[in-house]
Amino acid sequence: MTVEGKLSRADYGELSRFRFQIRRFLHFSEEAARAEGLEPQQHQMLLAMAGLEEEPTVGRLAEQLLIRHHSAVELLDRLEQRGLVERARDAADRRQVRAAITEAGWEKLRRLAGQHRAELRRTGPALVEALRAVIEDAE
Repeated sequence: MTVEGKLSRADYGELSRFRFQIRRFLHFSEEAARAEGLEPQQHQMLLAMAGLEEEPTVGRLAEQLLIRHHSAVELLDRLEQRGLVERARDAADRRQVRAAITEAGWEKLRRLAGQHRAELRRTGPALVEALRAVIEDAE
């Protein structure tokens, strides 16, 4: 970066390469989800559910996915219709709805997680290097 704090052509190039690596992985992820018969956001919902507490609330899932509550409800509706998740009222607080992944949902998620880990092993070094170039240049 230049002394005045303005970005140079090289700085833009580093940011562009980093953005490309992110987009490349996201494109892979979207296509892998579609190949499993899922919308990309449905895959993201299943992954968020698996990564959060055992049975997260709808509100927590909306927060995790950076979507509105009603969008999380619609996403869960579609997943539930396909038998990939189930919902239940919280026993302690009936106002809260919790969601759980069904065995069929876990099967899809396991396949996708394996594919994603393999892709990250393959393309991750380029992503890390692109990030490193942006961070080190910023210092």
